[in-house]
Amino acid sequence: MSSTNIVNQSSADPKQTAVISKKSKALIFYFKLLMLYLLNISDWLCTEALIASGRFYEANPIMQSVVGDFWLTLLVKGILPLVLVLLCAFIFRLAGCEEGRFAGLIVNIGIIAYSLLNVWHIANFVLLFSLF
Repeated sequence: MSSTNIVNQSSADPKQTAVISKKSKALIFYFKLLMLYLLNISDWLCTEALIASGRFYEANPIMQSVVGDFWLTLLVKGILPLVLVLLCAFIFRLAGCEEGRFAGLIVNIGIIAYSLLNVWHIANFVLLFSLF
């Protein structure tokens, strides 16, 4: 009798499993968007701290003209990425999980790029506090 219960419990409704899978994929995508935004903010704060030390400069030629103005930097590094992340989440919700593979790939590439950039910032902080 216990083996029958185990078999009945393990055979879940395929539709219910698909709904759970779709929800978990969406939650993972939204979590990745949040991570991408937080890594962007971390990059901004680390860049500002390193520049404020006087020993580092902004290496990105596009951002060099932006970094000197706080409000412009806030717009470019804080508000604009937030709007893009929210827009991406909205479009993903409209498209559904099956059609969001390309968006997922782009977000993964962004997370990897910002993670490497934040590792670079950590290395620069180590240099700042140990050599200078």
